[in-house]
Amino acid sequence: MKTRKQILATTLFLFTTLLLTVNTSAQVNHLSTKIVDLDTVNVNYKSAEVNDFVSDIITDKDFKYRKALKESRSSNKYYTLGDVEITEANLLKHFKKAARKSDSAEAFALYFKNINLSFIATIDQYVLEQLYNTIRQTTFNGFLDNWQKYY
Repeated sequence: MKTRKQILATTLFLFTTLLLTVNTSAQVNHLSTKIVDLDTVNVNYKSAEVNDFVSDIITDKDFKYRKALKESRSSNKYYTLGDVEITEANLLKHFKKAARKSDSAEAFALYFKNINLSFIATIDQYVLEQLYNTIRQTTFNGFLDNWQKYY
């Protein structure tokens, strides 16, 4: 009788262990080890805010950098550019720095690519040139460029 109980207990233990092992291995997702490459999705509504800001700058015939910087500091407005969140004031500072360091619209765009603010690629080339020219006029080098035109 004792051996029958031992055999039954051992069989029950082995059967339970077998069921748990099968259940555990059945729950392993073997598809999770595959790498899936997805296409990049651009979120346009965020870049639309930046495009509106840029169009406000280039349509202003009498753009004053200091006035715009003061207004943007008081507004505390943020733009999300890819995975970077930047204030409107810092964006204006980057525009000014890029215009100051560059001699053309291409170099202006290259500045933003170098600092990983890739939103500049979404801006039309004509708009980019207008932005560069508008911001460049507010720099010392832009002042010298305008002065050389007259003399």
